[in-house]
Amino acid sequence: MANAFRFRRILPLVVLLLLPTGLMANWWHGSSHPRGRKYKPPPPTAKITVTVMSEQFHKPVNDAHVIFHSTRDNRPDGFMEMTTDRQGKAVITVIPVGDTLVLQVIGNDYQTFGQVYKIDKRTKSITVMLLPPQAQFSDYRNAPTGQIGDGGKGTTKPQQNNNGSSQKKH
Repeated sequence: MANAFRFRRILPLVVLLLLPTGLMANWWHGSSHPRGRKYKPPPPTAKITVTVMSEQFHKPVNDAHVIFHSTRDNRPDGFMEMTTDRQGKAVITVIPVGDTLVLQVIGNDYQTFGQVYKIDKRTKSITVMLLPPQAQFSDYRNAPTGQIGDGGKGTTKPQQNNNGSSQKKH
């Protein structure tokens, strides 16, 4: 009985002490207090489907590396790499609409493909035809002695000046 009497005497005191903190919390979090940054929803994203085909065989290219480089306002916005499935497809759904996309496709036994696309719709389908490899062009093949490709020997033929004397080129 004594505990009930003490509780009845302390309860109003506790309520009086806690009531102002509750009112202060409501005032502090009320509409007059700024809450920080306003929520800005993310931009809508596009579903981009890339189909990689072999131009030579007209068949899908399995396991080709598809690299997406996204830029917004001429600033890099990130990149992602994925590989194609058995149907030669790679699908990405995180590129925002309005971005510029640099698409690069690398396949074994094929030339590397690269192209720039503007993502202006919610869906975009891209078909890439990979070409077979070509011979590389080089300035070092069959170059005359003393010019590019002399193997670092630095030998040159003496050239004659206008006055008839010979001088070695450096």
